[in-house]
Amino acid sequence: RTSSMPGLRLWSLWRKSLRRALLPALALLTLLAGSWPCFLGGVKGSNQQGLRSDRSQRLDPLRAGDSGYSDRVFEDLFDEDEAKEDDNGSFRQSREPRRMETDEDQPEIAESDPSEWDDLEDDDEEEEELPETEEELMQAVQVSDDEVDEFLAEFNAKPILQKEPGTVPLDPFEKDASRELDTFKEVRQGNRIEVYGRGMADRQMVITLRDRLRMLSDHAKRGEWKEARYLMKGIWRRRHLRLPLGRMMWNNMIKAHANAKRPLAAESWLEDMLGRVFQPDIASYNSLLKCYGQRGDFLMIEKWMRRMKARGVAPDMYSYGALVQSYVKAKDVQGAEKALDAMTSSSCTVVPSNTFAYNTLMKHYASEGEALNVENLFDRMKASDVVPDATSYLQMIRAHVRDPEGAAEWLKRMEEKGLEPAATHFYAVMSSHAKLGDLEGTEAWFRVMMDAGFRPEVVGFNILMSAAAGNGDTEGAEGVLVRMEDLELTPDVVTIGTMLSAFAKVGNATGATSWLIRAEQAGLEPDLNCYNQVIKACGQAGDADLAERMARRLLRNRLTPDVYTYNMLLNALARGGLADAAEFWVDHMQRAARWRHHDFPLDQVAVSYSEVLLAHVNANDLPAAENWLEQMLGEGIEPQARCYTALVKSYTELGDLEQAGKWLGRMTSWSNHAVPQNLLDSVETKRL
Repeated sequence: RTSSMPGLRLWSLWRKSLRRALLPALALLTLLAGSWPCFLGGVKGSNQQGLRSDRSQRLDPLRAGDSGYSDRVFEDLFDEDEAKEDDNGSFRQSREPRRMETDEDQPEIAESDPSEWDDLEDDDEEEEELPETEEELMQAVQVSDDEVDEFLAEFNAKPILQKEPGTVPLDPFEKDASRELDTFKEVRQGNRIEVYGRGMADRQMVITLRDRLRMLSDHAKRGEWKEARYLMKGIWRRRHLRLPLGRMMWNNMIKAHANAKRPLAAESWLEDMLGRVFQPDIASYNSLLKCYGQRGDFLMIEKWMRRMKARGVAPDMYSYGALVQSYVKAKDVQGAEKALDAMTSSSCTVVPSNTFAYNTLMKHYASEGEALNVENLFDRMKASDVVPDATSYLQMIRAHVRDPEGAAEWLKRMEEKGLEPAATHFYAVMSSHAKLGDLEGTEAWFRVMMDAGFRPEVVGFNILMSAAAGNGDTEGAEGVLVRMEDLELTPDVVTIGTMLSAFAKVGNATGATSWLIRAEQAGLEPDLNCYNQVIKACGQAGDADLAERMARRLLRNRLTPDVYTYNMLLNALARGGLADAAEFWVDHMQRAARWRHHDFPLDQVAVSYSEVLLAHVNANDLPAAENWLEQMLGEGIEPQARCYTALVKSYTELGDLEQAGKWLGRMTSWSNHAVPQNLLDSVETKRL
């Protein structure tokens, strides 16, 4: 019921009050017209003739004679007795020009009935009276919770946008607005009078300085440096509290640029603070150090830590945590260990809940599977009076990725410490079983997670599917996908990639290609890993033509191949003996490596060159294979042992023992590879 809303009820009361106010005004207008000669009729009298206009004098003959003109403007506002009065100051005897109408052109105006005014006054008397105070007025228009719920139900039932025929409906919100805005959130609060009072003309809401500072802090946390700078400039121009608020605003600007990953801009604001009255504090430096830590620039962090020490600001645990993070990002584990030792040996205040530095290094060791180093860091953390949190135990579980019993033991220790495990902890234990291909163990921990009250998600089913894919169990992987569909869970790209890896494990190129096409038809966009698994399946099946078609399809879908894509494709071409196609794709890889040389390490490039050499060997083009081996040596790439082995075996099968012996000697002289015993036996047997 929209009529019961506060705004409409206020409008109804205001309209009624306006009607009551107009009646006395009209009555006052009538009295003034009858008693004051110059109110509407002008000035009358011989002594005021000079004040009359020429137009008024030209209209005198019309008023004097019976020329058919009369004045009926306010005639219906007077009683019969008033109309018969012939007073000098009456309204009818005014000699000033007024609106005139002819009786011939205009229809007769009916005489007004005075009883109508009496009826109108009676109606006004029956209307409810307005409250005298503002508080009573607010209580009169108060809305109940049931009325608000009824309006919201009616409002939500209507679509946001009406879809026009032949058009596509658009969502006006970038994200779910139900979580961002509650239309009647304030109405549900306790003090509604104050809420309604904000809408009054004399009680408008004003954005205070505290509100602006809070908005500035929110923009800084989100990295919205343009909005933060706009607010900061507005506050600064007011010239109020510049000195106490200066450091706060500058710190927010440093944080805004740091969260936006703009270290040079953040550094410029910090440099500007050095020349002002308000000097940078530990928060200023830590915001900048955090930005450089995420980029892995440990040199800049060490530089600024020296500068802050020179200015009397001692680094704290957050400063050293950024330094440890930068070394880990740069894959310098020794530097990270030294930074951690410097933190423990320094005099900085130990915050028991600050586990960032330890967890960052533990995460690196856990990803490498170095369980002993993770346990040592865990013990060092407790010795430094830092309390391990849920993230610390998560890294301990992930470190035992090949030890399911150890992972389960650390989960039990976490529960004994009073920490509640999250879904990620159960996923880590499931992954330890999935890495070993233990589908039953993975399924058991999946049920334990559901018994703990966690809802099954796509991530859990992906781990189940990876356990089946590790054994090449394509039927088990498809069964997991059916379970996801039963729970109305939408598979993601990781699900499809895991499914394709199961087919690649057994070399089922047809099934892998079929699932890739089905994923595209379902609206998913397969990533590079999906295509890599399909190409791998084609290579395992010996279908080099299909592998090359999948590589070209990958490029048409605007995906960039990596070194593993090229190597699996070249492996498939080498098995088929397609030397020309192998040379084409290795040239394609060389062109890509010019711009992304960091993504093409030498050991993987050696694999690519070896595949081309094997393609020539399988095509029985041994001179071309020798040329590729010499090219590898000329470019500083160490040939793999299988390159020499393939040449020796080929010449041995052809009966050219001289060339076979030559390449056996070069295998030990040109490269530092040990000759396999079975290869020597085959050459000696052929010689005998």
